[in-house]
Amino acid sequence: MKIFNSHIKYTGILFILFCIVKAEAQVQQAEVKIASRVQKDRVLLRWGATTASAWKATNSSGFILEKYVLSRNGKRLADLEKVWQKKLKAAPLEDWQEIVENNDNAAVIAQALFGEGFFVSGGNDTQLADIYNLANETEQRFSFSLLAAESNFEAAQKAGWGYVDKEVQKNETYVYRILANISAEKNNIKGNSVIAAIQKYEPLPSPIDFRGIFGDKSVTLTWEYQLLKSIYTSYHIERSEDGINFKSLSKEPLVNLNDKPNAPAKRMFFIDTLAQNDKTYYYRLQGISSFGEKSTYSKTIFGKGRPVLPYTPRITDTRLTEKADEAIVFWDFPKKGEALLQKFQIVNATKDDGTYVVVADNIAPSQRSMRLSNLHASNYIKIVAVGKDPKQEKRSFSSLIQLADNTPPEAPTGLTGKIDTLGIVKINWNPNIEKDLLGYRVFRGFTKEEEPSQVTISPISQNEFIDTVEVKNLNSKVFYQIVAVDKRHNHSDKSEVLVLEKPDLIPPISPVFTDYKAQKGKITLAWVRSPEKEITHILSRKNITQNTAWENILITQDTIQHFTDTKLMNNNVYRYKIKAVDKANLSSEPSSPLTIKALSFEVDTSIKGFNYLVDRQAHQITLFWRADEGKVAEYTIYKQLKGKPLSTWKVLPGKIKQIIDTEVSPNQTYIYHIRASLKDASYTKVKKVAVNY
Repeated sequence: MKIFNSHIKYTGILFILFCIVKAEAQVQQAEVKIASRVQKDRVLLRWGATTASAWKATNSSGFILEKYVLSRNGKRLADLEKVWQKKLKAAPLEDWQEIVENNDNAAVIAQALFGEGFFVSGGNDTQLADIYNLANETEQRFSFSLLAAESNFEAAQKAGWGYVDKEVQKNETYVYRILANISAEKNNIKGNSVIAAIQKYEPLPSPIDFRGIFGDKSVTLTWEYQLLKSIYTSYHIERSEDGINFKSLSKEPLVNLNDKPNAPAKRMFFIDTLAQNDKTYYYRLQGISSFGEKSTYSKTIFGKGRPVLPYTPRITDTRLTEKADEAIVFWDFPKKGEALLQKFQIVNATKDDGTYVVVADNIAPSQRSMRLSNLHASNYIKIVAVGKDPKQEKRSFSSLIQLADNTPPEAPTGLTGKIDTLGIVKINWNPNIEKDLLGYRVFRGFTKEEEPSQVTISPISQNEFIDTVEVKNLNSKVFYQIVAVDKRHNHSDKSEVLVLEKPDLIPPISPVFTDYKAQKGKITLAWVRSPEKEITHILSRKNITQNTAWENILITQDTIQHFTDTKLMNNNVYRYKIKAVDKANLSSEPSSPLTIKALSFEVDTSIKGFNYLVDRQAHQITLFWRADEGKVAEYTIYKQLKGKPLSTWKVLPGKIKQIIDTEVSPNQTYIYHIRASLKDASYTKVKKVAVNY
């Protein structure tokens, strides 16, 4: 037949898709895939081989299509009930004449099945097309025939790749099985099956999210593809100039060229050229399934082309005037572009990448300069050309205008703040009123005499600051000052110092008894005070003999370090302890208690000869003494660096009369105190010795 030429002049869309289908076919197992589509009174079936070799083998042998009943009246049958078996293959060559003359897709299938040669071009003889024409001819026949069958179900049926079953019942569910019609010993092509029931019929959905973006004599049409790609293999787009009479934009259906297995496409796009701008054009979209079914149309969209604004303004100069906050801006714009303009605007920002706001609007398209007032210290200016279509605008590059300013802001005032128990500091102050204020810098110190250090990395805009400090250290106060900074980075003087008291969370150091005297009718106690300031000392007593509760016999904030107790009972034993309480009502641990018998007795002075030896080569001090071993239970030795508070150093058993101190440093004076606790619960007099090391 003359209709089958030695080559095919086919659409560019199918030519590009050939590469995709060929690549996918190379990795598939040889089999026959089948799909179904249910209509109200029939079942449409489509199938095809997955490899070129299987396609070639089945073209001559054909296929076996079998139909079974799976269920009836909602109940599944115990075994499949076979209805019929049909052998299907391509119609003979002479039956293709009419359909080929009316449909290019049918011509492609016929040429692939019966043509002597299969040559493809994309409309023009290009080097790329020539390269592809050198590929395996069977692969080309296979790939292009599959693509063509997707767009024409009638041609697919004629090729033996489709069937319409009208012998269906609403109360039955069917299984359709497709096999290659090849003898079992030679058949390595896997068959497949599909389930269909007409009671599950659903009409085709309309294409969704159809949109148009209109430009200069063009419109970009786009719609949702991914959600409906299992239903529609191609689309028709129609255009109208009156909203009533529509005409398709392409002879062949549109297919998606961007859908790949590793990068699935979400939308489809189509660009249409408009004959003129400022004229309304209407568009609608129709989906086409692989069975040739056409959906209802999408919603109709419409719009007009708009000329593109091709020119961009350019700032040529900026000049400061005699006024402190004023400047004149000059710009350039082609004269021939004025007809496309609605107006110019000037926008301003304090930072190049900041938010630009309009400071001059409705500037005539013929104007090329503008005087600006009330400027900031730093101004980034842009000229905006606004087209007659407000959506079209072009902006110039920014130009910096800096005003002369050497005047610093006023120092911040009204500082207040507080430190909580977690060390969180909150500071507030009165906001400055300067128009060009950039922000504030915060400075902090921990002593009144030190130079405060900056704690803000860059100026902060708000008139408040949150800081954190360590509460449990030796500094009881924190000192803050604020500096204001303008946009030209002029710094104000420091504010007045804000002094904040830390919350007191550390209890004071315990006082220590150093001596006592028991005389007739009185007991005199001496101690070393807690070294902290604003401390209250509380001396307490308990009568051991009478088993009374502890009572406070002295509460004092003075610096006294002794007390004489005269409210005593003869032959009674008393126990004394002393503690320190600070202004936050935190209490130290009580001192080690003293147990004293109140009667006429002398303080035991059984510790004799408390002395020392200094060995500077060995870096040590040896302390030694004498005492009645039978009377002493233990010794308590206190160590004190001259000018510093003393603290308990060692507690030794009563049998030891010597100890070595190796924790010493040159050029220091160490004072050692020793007191013995006697076995009768009394104490000896404290002896001390000073050692210059």
